Amino acid sequence: MLYTYQELCEKKDKGEILNWDNITKDQLEKLFIDEHIPNSMIAELYGVSSSKVVNKRNKWDIKINSAKYLYKRFEENNLETFKNLNQDSKERLLDSSNIDWISKALTHYIFRNGPVEDMHANHQLSQEDMKVLNKYMVNRIAGLLKLVNDGKWLKIELMLSFLKNYGVEWDPCEYDTEEIDVIFKHSLGIWKDDEKEEKVGV
Repeated sequence: MLYTYQELCEKKDKGEILNWDNITKDQLEKLFIDEHIPNSMIAELYGVSSSKVVNKRNKWDIKINSAKYLYKRFEENNLETFKNLNQDSKERLLDSSNIDWISKALTHYIFRNGPVEDMHANHQLSQEDMKVLNKYMVNRIAGLLKLVNDGKWLKIELMLSFLKNYGVEWDPCEYDTEEIDVIFKHSLGIWKDDEKEEKVGV
């Protein structure tokens, strides 16, 4: 459960010890990002130094200028614009004429830019091997995108249900959006630069 700064203060006033070592990333994010509680006040609340708060924030990449929070602030401060941009993106991504380039872009993001590239560079895979693998990935992704585009949700679910017991011994998934966040931050910077140029032009 996540608590507000006020709720945590009330807990402390009632004699509860707030252990800094037990604070979660989500709780620290809520305090620093959502409620804008400064390092010094968080430190006082937990009975630690401000430097400890800063160190933990840095460890967890809880920074005002990180891509994740730039995105959050952009959405909050430009809600109507964000909704329109998001809807426009959805329509473009569901346009069947874009399946080819989206499949290739996803192949680079999911597959080509990962460990397989190191294997290729270390001569574990030949150029011909890479062509075969890339083609396989693009075609598989394109097939899924076509099913999504056509609204064939039953086919997708049946396929996933058939395969769901494979890989059960693998490690649990982790939500890896780091590269997406970096790209977004870069794109948001471009968007801001374009906006400044438009204002200057006016």
